[in-house]
Amino acid sequence: MFGGEEWKLAAEKLGLRPYEIRYLDNRTMNPCIEALVHSRNQRFINVDTLYNVLVECGFPVWADLL
Repeated sequence: MFGGEEWKLAAEKLGLRPYEIRYLDNRTMNPCIEALVHSRNQRFINVDTLYNVLVECGFPVWADLL
């Protein structure tokens, strides 16, 4: 979804804690996808929330793809 470190900002806005972000960054193959899955499993997240997070993080094109 995002290249580089951009996924961390989105993960933070989705409610992941710093230690969760570090864990995903160091222990998973695709931390961005894992952050989305974790956020969905731990909290109520819907398309509207994800859309708003993507726009806030500067990814309106990705948001429009939803």
